[in-house]
Amino acid sequence: MGNLGNPDGTPSETGSSGDSSGNGSGNGSSSGGDGGGPGDPPEMHTEIPEVSHCEVADKSTPGPRVVRRLTVDQFEATVRDLFKDQSVALPSIFNDPQVLGFTADANALVIRDLTAQQIMDWAETTADWAVTNKLASITSASCRTLDASCRTEFIRDFGRRAFRDKLTDERVASYDALFSAEKSFEDGAKVVVGAMLQSPYFLYRHEIGTAANGSGVYELTPHEIASNLSYLLTGTMPDEALLQAADAAAAQGANLTSEQIAQHALRLLEDSATRPLAEKEMMRFMRGWLQLNRLVTAVKDNTLFDLTDAMRKDMMAETQALIVDTAFNQNGTFANLLQADYTFINASLGAHYGINGAGGTELTKVTLTPGQRDGGILAHGSFLTGHGGAKLSSPTQRGKMVRTRLLCQPLEPPPPGVDPNVKPLETPATTREMVEQHAQAPFCANCHKQTDPIGVGFEHYDTFGRWRNDENGIPVDVTGTVFEPPSGEDFNFNGATELADYLAASEDVKACMVRYWSYYAFGGTWEQDGCTYETVQQDAAADEFRLKSVWLALTRAPHFTRRVQGP
Repeated sequence: MGNLGNPDGTPSETGSSGDSSGNGSGNGSSSGGDGGGPGDPPEMHTEIPEVSHCEVADKSTPGPRVVRRLTVDQFEATVRDLFKDQSVALPSIFNDPQVLGFTADANALVIRDLTAQQIMDWAETTADWAVTNKLASITSASCRTLDASCRTEFIRDFGRRAFRDKLTDERVASYDALFSAEKSFEDGAKVVVGAMLQSPYFLYRHEIGTAANGSGVYELTPHEIASNLSYLLTGTMPDEALLQAADAAAAQGANLTSEQIAQHALRLLEDSATRPLAEKEMMRFMRGWLQLNRLVTAVKDNTLFDLTDAMRKDMMAETQALIVDTAFNQNGTFANLLQADYTFINASLGAHYGINGAGGTELTKVTLTPGQRDGGILAHGSFLTGHGGAKLSSPTQRGKMVRTRLLCQPLEPPPPGVDPNVKPLETPATTREMVEQHAQAPFCANCHKQTDPIGVGFEHYDTFGRWRNDENGIPVDVTGTVFEPPSGEDFNFNGATELADYLAASEDVKACMVRYWSYYAFGGTWEQDGCTYETVQQDAAADEFRLKSVWLALTRAPHFTRRVQGP
């Protein structure tokens, strides 16, 4: 690929310098099979890599330097904020590969030839629109002449925001050569803006740093840290307050202090202007970690029930409302999410669940009655429907999610050629009985033992997330077992509430959350990444693993501000 319009000649097709964590990817679609296994989306067979144990005495070992492209969500948010316009035209250029349920893998986010041409076309069109219609709002530069000082003022001002960093004199000179070749200020500004929008300094996040005393460790610059913080917590470019803090630190030849990072982190989470962005960003993580995005594409048999897009939207809104309330309003933990005795529903969702107390289209907080429906996020339609088959509930899919996503316990892939579809029995039977019959084959039994005895705990709910006491005229059986590794103790439970209580108390669940959140935040895994997990866990444990505390603990990990040279 050629240069993406970057006048200083910096290569623009750049990948991560760290280890690849992409153990496969998929599009997240569901085949609608009723038995789990091969019927799952391709990415479902991707397990998070085992922890690279921290084997060094210094637990502050960070990961490698990296350059990673903005994800689609980050790119779109950044463009809107850069031009201070939520209606700016956004291109359908990037197709982020999904790895581990996320689109954050640094090694998968690269720009190739066809994409480069599309970016060029979009950048030039957008630059023309922005300078023609929004010049006063995209720069604080007041002059509009072609003299050198005016050109430089515009280049430095717009470039600082576009690149999330101050431009070097060399880079300013490169853009000035483009600007000065035009016959009017507006034409020059269009060329510069178009070139900057194609630059890797706009399209990529740079986490390179500068060498620290010949130790082999690289300290990230103030602006790199500011970008890390902003994209981690709000999913977009740093705001002016954060940029100014980075500018001041850089001018003094210093770095952002841990106190400054903590202050800005809390501001981004709590300020009325940025909290909505933080809420959306937390939901992006939760949707990927808990595989809630399956709700959107899960194939259902609409002859049994017409699961409309509006109902799916309501289900996801319910889950988002509980996550936001727990994390931001209650300053709660993931255990609180698992054990919540209330939820947020509207009239439509209430009718679907068989719960009274909500009217209209807006979500209302309602307290759940025991025996009417289980509490907690695992009793939400978003989880139950997304992890169900086309016709039948799927103990396999539901149990697999708990095993792999909450406990971080990998499973062997199913043998080639296995038919995942559960076959009806000759006499009336429950889904549980059909699945138990399906899993009797010797080559299936061992893997299904790890998933199905967990998933049957959700059998009070059909594949559409509706409560049931019986199926085909037979009472449902929701007793289950979490079979532990040989060194552990099996846990027997009765229903989703008892399973949720078990998971809420599990140290494995806390550690698993840290692993997935670290992967999502840092865009991959690396050698000695166990050191990062250990420091984040210890930090989060000091505040009882409250969701915001886990998030903020990532900003205090050594990897957040320091790097080493990758292999």
